[in-house]
Amino acid sequence: MKILVGSFQCESNTFSPHKASKEDFHILREEAAIDAMHGCKILKNEGFELIPMLYAVSLPSGEVKKKDYFEILKEFLTIAADHRDADGVYLYFHGAMQVEDIGSGEEFFTEKLRLVLGKEIPISVACDFHSVVTDRYLSLINAISGFRTAPHTDYDATEDRAARALIRLIREKPVSLPHYVRIPVLWADAAQTDCEPYPTVLEMLKEADKEASVVSASVFNGQPWIDSPYVGASVVIYGDNKAESHAKKIGEYFLQNIRKLSFKVPYCLPKDLPKAISESLAPAFISDSGDNTTAGADGKSSYLLELCKDIRDKKLLFAAICCEEAFDDLAKHSVGDCVQLSLPARDKFSKGIMLNGKVSKKGRILGFVKEDCGEGILFESENISIILTAVRSSFISPDHFSAMGIDVSDYDCIFVKMGYLWPELAGHYGSTVFCLSPGSSTNDFSTLNYKNLKTEYCFIK
Repeated sequence: MKILVGSFQCESNTFSPHKASKEDFHILREEAAIDAMHGCKILKNEGFELIPMLYAVSLPSGEVKKKDYFEILKEFLTIAADHRDADGVYLYFHGAMQVEDIGSGEEFFTEKLRLVLGKEIPISVACDFHSVVTDRYLSLINAISGFRTAPHTDYDATEDRAARALIRLIREKPVSLPHYVRIPVLWADAAQTDCEPYPTVLEMLKEADKEASVVSASVFNGQPWIDSPYVGASVVIYGDNKAESHAKKIGEYFLQNIRKLSFKVPYCLPKDLPKAISESLAPAFISDSGDNTTAGADGKSSYLLELCKDIRDKKLLFAAICCEEAFDDLAKHSVGDCVQLSLPARDKFSKGIMLNGKVSKKGRILGFVKEDCGEGILFESENISIILTAVRSSFISPDHFSAMGIDVSDYDCIFVKMGYLWPELAGHYGSTVFCLSPGSSTNDFSTLNYKNLKTEYCFIK
């Protein structure tokens, strides 16, 4: 028996100006694609023949360009068409891809895949906690397994659940219908799974997992920076009609407790940032949450740099700012050269800034899955250091700093284009500050111009 396997991931932010093209995707084919998906190990061990389509993953972005989406999709569908006799499909999505003029990339993908493979073949999906699930999409698949941690630490466990759900669908052929409840909330970085109501909701999911009537059980926070009528949290359980009661019970609890959620990490408004820096324990990681590239923002804002330019008693590192023009100018110079750095205003919040300093170091920029994305340049101006890039990036792990030859312990404060810090950074900082900065990934949803919400939403800043 054989299974088609593939992954197509880009977390979209419809408020971000940067649109993803094919060049933004890290693409693997053949055995490399299989090796990149942990769920494939389960399927292999159970004796299935795996047919790789693609593994295509991008750093979160704005919408995906329609032309580029179609180009990648075509390759998936061409391979699928050559294996119409497959017994199942295993997909690893992010779950919040939005495509120009189309909407949900996952819905469109599965719709076209069904046209190629038919209605009967079982499809099981592994995906992110921040998935935005449309009604049509849920009707096209047979099981969905989402991360149960935020920050995310259960990648492999989630893929394993999705793989085992597919095996059950193939071998036992259980009834597997979608039962779901939508919760109208806009929660972003405050929605961490160690904060209520999520711990209780997740325990309820584990109880549902034990029921024979349930094929898969998931809760999604949603991606709040997508302007869609389907944005928000959701409880999704696949199974027979008995499974519906679990979805309703969990959904009711969620709705009754949506106001329990609050920020559990130290945070500050931009105007209070100098005070927060003075009180922080080095090395302090400071999240520029409004320009968070891991939430699709473009990573080009110099707003926090402008606010901190007059701080003299701390060593500050900005990791990183994407500015093609500034990068190209610095790239002409050698390490040690004295230069003037000019960063233009990129949004209505920044004014632009000019600094005199030197090219201190050149290194490598790692991507979202630690692929090499090109050169980075470290610029130093007195106590301020800035990593300049020509590509959008996020320094989500120690490896990203090491690739630039940087030791974070050399600095008092490290500014990163993130919301909550990624788990790999744990143990590498003395303290953290979540700055509620403005921008396309702001946590103040009242400042975003939503046009497609169909009901009133609860949200916290």
